Amino acid sequence: MSKKDILYPNNKNGIYLYEYPMINGVKQYIQVRGADKSNPLILFIHGGPGGAVSGVTHILHEGWEDKYTVVNWDQRNAGNTYVANKGKAEDIAKTGTMEDFVSDVDDIIKYLHTVYEFDKIILMGFSWGSAISLEYAKAHPENVKCVANVGQLFNYREGILCTCHKLLKIIPEGTKDYDRIKMIIKKFPEKPVWNKELMYIMRYFNFIAYKNYGKYMRRTPLLKRLNSPFMNREARKISNRPKAQYLEKSYETMVNYDFRETMSFQVPVYFIFGEDDIVCPSDILSECFDGVEAPVKELHVIEKAGHCCFYDNPESFNKILNSIIYGEYKN
Repeated sequence: MSKKDILYPNNKNGIYLYEYPMINGVKQYIQVRGADKSNPLILFIHGGPGGAVSGVTHILHEGWEDKYTVVNWDQRNAGNTYVANKGKAEDIAKTGTMEDFVSDVDDIIKYLHTVYEFDKIILMGFSWGSAISLEYAKAHPENVKCVANVGQLFNYREGILCTCHKLLKIIPEGTKDYDRIKMIIKKFPEKPVWNKELMYIMRYFNFIAYKNYGKYMRRTPLLKRLNSPFMNREARKISNRPKAQYLEKSYETMVNYDFRETMSFQVPVYFIFGEDDIVCPSDILSECFDGVEAPVKELHVIEKAGHCCFYDNPESFNKILNSIIYGEYKN
């Protein structure tokens, strides 16, 4: 299949847009794709910070565009948005508060109303993006049909320490990995700051956690990523390694986020996790789920999947997502 055929499939009622509207004074990349404009509209809010997925939707979101119209947005200093604003990256790096991202989502929804006919939008936040998704839904419930979040960020520190304590139960005592996990628990700051020390700790954590819980975590094919029709050469270079120095404010916002600060929602909320999620384990949310107030609330845990459960086990994930979204549109 040619690049043109991938970018612009021959679907008469479809929509395939790749644009850079001004969002809160910053040129930001928006990708809108779907086989039928009458399908439900999802705004996917990526993780990271800096983990834009617009360039690999053909890998990660396979099959979604047949049932939904999917909007991918590259956040401030991420992916194609970073490439479009290289000369302004240092200034943009000074932004990145939750208020900035909530305001961005609001502007994006206003833009989408100019290119797509819809009443309310479905928000799907992934990992860090799940925090933005929930905060937007709290601030502007009138614009949101429902929230269907994946790998819900609860509290960054508590999520990592929860996985560390699970690792101590399966790693033989006295081994290097056991001692390193004990070190992480001891040194993980009570009030995290995204600096070299925390990055050093997280390198050890990721290596050990993936070694023990990575059985079902799939890696994206390198050639498909390198040959992505959705990215130019420069965007491909940063797709795996976003420039951390331009994301410090966003990281600061992420590590200080706590789901428990407000657990009351005016829209239906759905949470989907992989059972082997090492970054945002479902255990913590499960413990306080009874305290979540919403018109509808559901918690789903997918077997044989990690943090990126929609890619690790797409069959199970797509069944859950389909039941959530089309269930909402029957109500």
